[in-house]
Amino acid sequence: MIPEKSAIVVTVENKTGVLNRISSLLRRRNFNIDSLTVARTENSNFSRMTIVLEDPSYTEQVTKQLHKLINVLKVSELKEHEMVIHESLFIKIHVTRSNRSEALQFSQSFHADIVDISAETVTFQLSTVPERIEAFIEILRPFGLKELVRSGAMVIARDSKK
Repeated sequence: MIPEKSAIVVTVENKTGVLNRISSLLRRRNFNIDSLTVARTENSNFSRMTIVLEDPSYTEQVTKQLHKLINVLKVSELKEHEMVIHESLFIKIHVTRSNRSEALQFSQSFHADIVDISAETVTFQLSTVPERIEAFIEILRPFGLKELVRSGAMVIARDSKK
């Protein structure tokens, strides 16, 4: 049975060294991070971290450890059914005159945006669920991947009032 995905959402003070303390905590306990995103919140004094562990069975243990750290204000765990999850992707592929239109058709079917185009490459941007990101990468792989950048998981809690 595949464990349900979960994310740890951490609100921290926006201060130097906080990210280092949190990543060091995970490293010391040998927890591998699948995805880590950090950015300021609507209040510039605070940042929001989203941590997805490679092995979700450690989520509860990590959550308890994070509560002990200075500069950590709030820690919560979101299960897969409780969250909306998206990633962003930049992907640059090799193209030729003969296959460029095929690549552009694939991008349209995935609703990806063209952000840069040259005689030999096309760069797309896509923001969607991780499974569609993976599918888009795989469909473009035969063109030859020149460069690929992923944002990591961005999550927000689902509204419980449906």
